Amino acid sequence: MTTTAPAAPPEDLPGVTRRHRFSDLYHERTNFQFIKHSKRWAILSGVLLLLSVAALFTRGLNFGIEFEGGTSWQVRMADGKTARIEDVRDVLRPLGFADSKVSLLSGRSGQSINVQEQVVADPVEIIRDALATYGGVTPADVDSNVAQAGGGSFTFVANKRVEPTEDGVNRALAQTELRGQTVKIDGQNVTVTATVLPLSPTERVATALSKYAGANADEVSISTVGPTWGRDVSEKAVRALIYFFVLLALYLSFRFEFKMAVSSIIAVIHDIVITMGVYAVFQFAVTPATVTAFLTILGFSLYDTVVVFDKIRENQKTLTATGRTTYGEMVNRSLNQVLMRSLSTTLVALLPVISLLVVGSGIFGATSLENFALALATGLFIGAYSSIFVAAPILAWWKEREPQYKALRERRARMPAATPVPAAAVASVPVAATVPAAGAAPDATPDSDTAPAEPLSVGTKPTTPLGRPIQPRARQQRGKKRK
Repeated sequence: MTTTAPAAPPEDLPGVTRRHRFSDLYHERTNFQFIKHSKRWAILSGVLLLLSVAALFTRGLNFGIEFEGGTSWQVRMADGKTARIEDVRDVLRPLGFADSKVSLLSGRSGQSINVQEQVVADPVEIIRDALATYGGVTPADVDSNVAQAGGGSFTFVANKRVEPTEDGVNRALAQTELRGQTVKIDGQNVTVTATVLPLSPTERVATALSKYAGANADEVSISTVGPTWGRDVSEKAVRALIYFFVLLALYLSFRFEFKMAVSSIIAVIHDIVITMGVYAVFQFAVTPATVTAFLTILGFSLYDTVVVFDKIRENQKTLTATGRTTYGEMVNRSLNQVLMRSLSTTLVALLPVISLLVVGSGIFGATSLENFALALATGLFIGAYSSIFVAAPILAWWKEREPQYKALRERRARMPAATPVPAAAVASVPVAATVPAAGAAPDATPDSDTAPAEPLSVGTKPTTPLGRPIQPRARQQRGKKRK
C-alpha cells in the first residue's frame, strides 16, 4: 500500500531563503546576514569616517560664542512686524557687523532676532590699553570711571622711567576714538577726563536692532562671554571623555571580556567622529548643550552594545558543545534575536528627541533645545547602527582568530552544506509525494479497494478513505498489518 505525504513548504526547503515578515521581526525569527556581509558595513563605516575627518580638517566645527568668546544680542519684534535676515544684515553693515551670525526665532510670543559676533572690542578697553602702554604699566593699573551721562575719566601712575607729558598722552590717545579730552599731570600721576566717551559697538548694535524691531533699547538682551570659559569647558569635556573610556574598558573587561571592551570603545569612537563630522559638514553650532548631548550619546551607544554582547555571551556558552556553527554564525543569530529590542529602544528614545526639535525649537523657538536635540538625534541613529554593524562584526572577526574558534570554523567548513534550491525549482516541487508502505516494494501498486491518492495542497495532511488524517506512526502500523 502507498500513502501520500505532504510536500514541504517552500520556506522549509534546504537552501531556500524566504521573505521576512514583520511578525518574524517581532517574534525574533529573522535571519539577516549581518556578519556574512560585514565587509559592506566596514566599507560604509570607513567612508563615513573618512568624510567626517576630511570635513573636520577642511571646514572645522562651528563653535558658538560660549567657546570662542563673543557677544549675543536678542530682541523681540514688535507686534505686526516681521524680520528678514537680509534686512538685519543691511542694518548691521554700516556698523561693521555685516558678517555676524543672524538667526530668526519664532515662538508663541512672536518673532525674535538673534545676532552673534565674536569678541567685540570695547573702546574703553582700547583707551586703557593705550594709556597703559604709554605709562609703562599694565591695563589693570589704569583706573577707569565711566559716568552714566556718557563721560568718564582715566587715572594711572606712570612708571618711574617715563616722564609723562600732556603732548605725549594726547599722541598716545590719537589712535583711539577718544576726542576732546583734558589731560592733567601731577608728577607721575596722570588723569584723563572726557565729557563724551566713544559709544561701545555693543551699544550701537543694540540701538540699531531696537529701531529695526520697533522696541526700546533696554529691551535688547545683551550677553557677553569670554573665551576663557569655553576653554575651561572644552578641557573638562575632554577630561571627562578620557575618564569615561577608562571606566568603560574596566567595566566591560570585568563584566564580559577584554575583546568586547575594545570593540565597544571602537564603536563609541566611531559614533563620536561621525557625529562631529555631521556637525562639520552642515556647520551646526557647537554649544555647551552639544557637549552634554555628546556625553549622553556615549551612554546610549554603550547601552545598546551591552545588550548585544550580553546575548552573544549567553549563546556562546553552548557554541563549543554543539560544534555545528561558527562564532560568526552565533553572533549573527544573537544579532537577529536582539534586533527588535534595539529598534524598539532607538524608536522610543527618538520620540522625545523629535518632540524637542518640533515643539521646543519649532514652536517655542528654544535654540538651546534645538542644539541639544539635534546632537541627540544624530547620535541615536549612529549609536544604533554601530552596535550592530561595527561592534559585533569586530568582535566576531577578532574572536574567530582564537585557536578554539578557528578550529571550529575549519570543522564547520568541512561539513557538507545543503544545496541551494533555486526559486524555479521550488515552484516545480510536487505538492504531494508517494510514500511506500513498510515492507512493500518501491513499485508496489495500491490495493484494489483503495483509490489513487489525490494531489494534496501545501500544508494538507494525507487522510484515510474515511477522511481521518494519517499520522506517520499510524502509516507504519498499517503497513505491518498488511504485511
